Amino acid sequence: MEYLAYSVMTDTNQNAATEAQLKLRKINFNLKTVFKSACLAFASVGMILGSLPQAQAAVSALGYVRTNGSCLRVRSAPSLNSPVVGCLRNGARLAIVVDTENGFSRLSSGNYVASRFVGVNPGRINRPGLGVGGPVTLGAGSQGRSVIRVQQALGIPTTGFYGSITSRAVRNFQLNNGLLADGRVGPQTRVALGL
Repeated sequence: MEYLAYSVMTDTNQNAATEAQLKLRKINFNLKTVFKSACLAFASVGMILGSLPQAQAAVSALGYVRTNGSCLRVRSAPSLNSPVVGCLRNGARLAIVVDTENGFSRLSSGNYVASRFVGVNPGRINRPGLGVGGPVTLGAGSQGRSVIRVQQALGIPTTGFYGSITSRAVRNFQLNNGLLADGRVGPQTRVALGL
């Protein structure tokens, strides 16, 4: 009986092995065609990448001066130590060449302005509404319950002290929401935070 079981098992195994064979088609590679296609693709990519720097210099974006009401200094080089060659009023329209260097944006005239004072929306003169005793602004060194509310709204650790971490978080929030990125919580930032 055992012999019969082994012989049936062997026979079934041999038949299964012959049925499971796959018929693969032979693939013919014509190396000349493959080489020509690869060279053509490589040349196309090279031409596209080679033309990007020229196209980038010609592309300009529209921007607006966004200060706290004062004018934005135009400099001859991307440095705070470079001479001031002009001043742009708050809300002035700029044609900025898409090129930034050292935190400065290059204008179409070839001069530079600080990138943090350039926004995509027209700036408004900052005329804060009066709070109790005057305009309320939180900045570095501020302490108390109002600082804790700001820290909670930003989702950062609540210490009750307005230090460098809070200032950096406020500045990032302002940049992401199209506000003047000064790192202080004034009336516009307070409204944007929902406080």
